Amino acid sequence: MSSWFLNLFSNNKTVQLDGEYGSLEGELFYKQLAIESYIDLIANTISRAESLTYEKGKEVRKESYYLFNVKPNQNLSGSEFWKKAIYKLFLDNELLIVQVDNKLYIADSFNAKKFALKDNIYSDVIVDDYPLKDVFKESDVFHLTLNNSNVKNIIDGLYAGYAKLIKAGQISYIKNKTRRGTLNIDSSYSQTKQAQTDLQDLMDNKFKTFFNSEKDVVLPLNKGLSYTELGMNNKGKSVGEVRDVRSYINDIFDFVGIAFNVPPVLIKNDIADTDSAINNFLMFCINPLAKLISDEVNMKFYSKKDYLERTYMKLDTSRIRVTTLKDIANALDVLTRIGAYTINDNLRTLDKEPINENWANERYMTKNYEKISKGGS
Repeated sequence: MSSWFLNLFSNNKTVQLDGEYGSLEGELFYKQLAIESYIDLIANTISRAESLTYEKGKEVRKESYYLFNVKPNQNLSGSEFWKKAIYKLFLDNELLIVQVDNKLYIADSFNAKKFALKDNIYSDVIVDDYPLKDVFKESDVFHLTLNNSNVKNIIDGLYAGYAKLIKAGQISYIKNKTRRGTLNIDSSYSQTKQAQTDLQDLMDNKFKTFFNSEKDVVLPLNKGLSYTELGMNNKGKSVGEVRDVRSYINDIFDFVGIAFNVPPVLIKNDIADTDSAINNFLMFCINPLAKLISDEVNMKFYSKKDYLERTYMKLDTSRIRVTTLKDIANALDVLTRIGAYTINDNLRTLDKEPINENWANERYMTKNYEKISKGGS
């Protein structure tokens, strides 16, 4: 039974006979659920990427590799750090990472002073509720901006209209499921104090027991009172109205997915054409985000000379997707015999440790891929 009807049975000492009109008030969290679900998916995916570091074109694992992948600071692991960073980026539309004592920290808040012809300045930086006294130049921080306009604000504006539709659908459904009735009070009903007390008890207690009972019950009424059951006003609309509410909720998930470049089927567990959805997710959401992070790191963490000599960092997303040996066995075979992959490349693709042998880093090519002058007879 609806809460607005139960409000009739309050402890108010005055018997209200004019009727009661209730309104359904409540927070709708569908928008927040959609936003959190999509950001969580993106953050979890990025946290699976590996920051590969190179020196003069050769992949190495040194201090910078450890910093970006394992321990950015004393409190967060690499995966925790990047998950937190992605959440901040998508919720606030920008992200500031500062470096203090060779450790990376995500700023909770900051003040930025923009300049056209020199480094921007970042001050009043707060990290985990701790204010930093340092003033940071643009060249000393990683500052990422997701969009020119705040996507979350756009979603908020869109949701404002849909929230009304969802609420209207819920109210309509609840009203149709509410028992309805009328209490007729004859003009001859006694006006004595005891009669008014009995009427108050009927409204406060007996009606409540009558409506809430799961068994057959009888409602005793004093002389001058009669109750008429109106029943439930279903008219065959309840199922359709529930579907209408669900379709509005699905629309919210669809619109948020479009805003974040994530196929909604990945959130709604629709298994149809999942492979295509995952490919689109990686291509249009994850890979551009990885490029954004890599570019910022290479611009600020490495010098121009380093980068031109192929000393840089690359956020590698190639091993994010979960695959089985059966899925990639043929591809690895082809990549090996055309000389594209070494044995160690194959092992890394399989998420296994490389072999510390020279031959494992050599490239092989079958004769049918060699030059004609070097081929067989």
